[in-house]
Amino acid sequence: MKKYNFNKITGIDYLIPVIFTLLLTTVFLLPQLVSKVGISEPDTIFHFGRFYDTAQQLKNHNFSYFQMNYGMGTNGRIVNAFYGPFFAYFLGGLVLISKSWFQFEIMLVYLLFLIGGIGMYRLSLKLKMSRITSLLVTTIFLLTGYICYWARSTSFQAWGAALMPYILMQGLSLYNDRIKHFNWISLGITVAVLAQVHMLGTFFAILSLIPFFIYGLINTKDKKKMWIDAFKAVGLCLCLTANVWGAYLTLYPSNLISAPLGFSPSSTAVHLLWFGEITTWVKIQEVVLVLFGVQTVYVLLNFRQEKLNTFLTVEGLVFLFLSSDFFPWAYLENHFSFVNNYFQFPNRLTIVAFPLLFSGIGLTISHIHKNSGFKMGVLANCLLAFVIIFVFRADLRENMRKVNDSQGNIALVQQMRGRNLNNYLENNYPNNPDYLPLQKKMLAWNVSGLTEKYLGKDSDNDYKKEVLPGGKLQLSWNSDNTEKRSLPLVMYKQSELIVNGKKVTPKVNEIGLPEVSSKRGRNQAILSFNTPILFKILFGLTMMSWAAVIIMGVKYYCNRIKKRKV
Repeated sequence: MKKYNFNKITGIDYLIPVIFTLLLTTVFLLPQLVSKVGISEPDTIFHFGRFYDTAQQLKNHNFSYFQMNYGMGTNGRIVNAFYGPFFAYFLGGLVLISKSWFQFEIMLVYLLFLIGGIGMYRLSLKLKMSRITSLLVTTIFLLTGYICYWARSTSFQAWGAALMPYILMQGLSLYNDRIKHFNWISLGITVAVLAQVHMLGTFFAILSLIPFFIYGLINTKDKKKMWIDAFKAVGLCLCLTANVWGAYLTLYPSNLISAPLGFSPSSTAVHLLWFGEITTWVKIQEVVLVLFGVQTVYVLLNFRQEKLNTFLTVEGLVFLFLSSDFFPWAYLENHFSFVNNYFQFPNRLTIVAFPLLFSGIGLTISHIHKNSGFKMGVLANCLLAFVIIFVFRADLRENMRKVNDSQGNIALVQQMRGRNLNNYLENNYPNNPDYLPLQKKMLAWNVSGLTEKYLGKDSDNDYKKEVLPGGKLQLSWNSDNTEKRSLPLVMYKQSELIVNGKKVTPKVNEIGLPEVSSKRGRNQAILSFNTPILFKILFGLTMMSWAAVIIMGVKYYCNRIKKRKV
């Protein structure tokens, strides 16, 4: 088998993508930067609410890992424990240094593009592309799919997309195991980082790594060592993510947890025969589809000489097929209803398809440059740049349209610009049903309606809320008479409620709101969450594992610096 030695990345190759990505992001964001108009969508309200919660925990040094006391309506519901917990605290820290939600929104776009841009550039260099080709591949990667879509939608799948190049770099190490054995520590850490950001993206990442592992296992000289180190990587990843899967083990066996909103996969798959103005969501631009078509033809004609290129392109085409309406999604949604709620959008699979296909295109350009001369290589790069111009123009036009639409809501624009971050959250409550405790199985859309009814922005006008030390939430109200009252608090099986000084086990409604006896005059309820000892152990394991990894990493790089000086 022909050896494939990957390029080494030098110091300047860390600086180039940073500068280039910052410039690209600035131009991409010009409509928002000039108008100072923030874009608010349903996902924006949902995610900003949970980041505000972690921000206030950090600010007040009053931590509650499960129960949310500051954000998402201040009602004790659980979201962050399931949804990228450590990343939520990191973004909460960014909220604290932001002067407005608009500033925070812009900051996140820069951060997202930087993570994705550096990763794709490094992946391209590892595949022995020139710096010019690497920058072009990085550009088209950032301007297609979920990454550029984030600025207009706040769809969190974008963060999985931005981290996918780092996953594919680990895949290349598995692919090349016969030449150089893969680093199981690096593999375990990379997948664990993604799990701390986005769980569904982690599932896609594992799917994408399987073909690389199989290929590497078939061709490696030491299959036993590869299996052993693969299990080591899995073990390390499990230790680094014990808080994530531990939260599911804590709540799902004892609570009937609401699913996310259900959508028809057949209607949210990529429509490959319907050309779109932009390459996001369910459509792909004609020029990008033509690019994929040319790449497919090239691989068919050169698959014997271009094994790695063929491998990346074929896997990319498989994921593109799975994300599209060519796949029988209508059959699956009719026979397996969970697909609608938990998978929701087949177009999410493009977070794997696009970086694979763009990597293949970059390899094709490199091969043309090597075998057909400098001029043909320049021509190939110019053709890719031509496609990028079409893509970029379409993205800017869409950004301008979105900004113009948002300008009409003057109140919302002011809320996004204002320094009072809580003002935006108080006036825009998320009705997402995600992770609410149900008393019986219900459609997620029905749960969403009940959420708006019982936990909407007008539900707690009669109550005063205060966060107590130890992550407890206090609710106070006045009653003219003795009465039964449903409190705007969310109770799980592990929740504890004290009403007027007495611990109670109240009857709860469909979405976990307790009904309590209210006395005449001043009343008080205190909600807390009893964290099981098993989860405390798992959380401790996670923290110790990350501490060990960080210490080992610092020690490793310090030793490398010492060796260079010698």
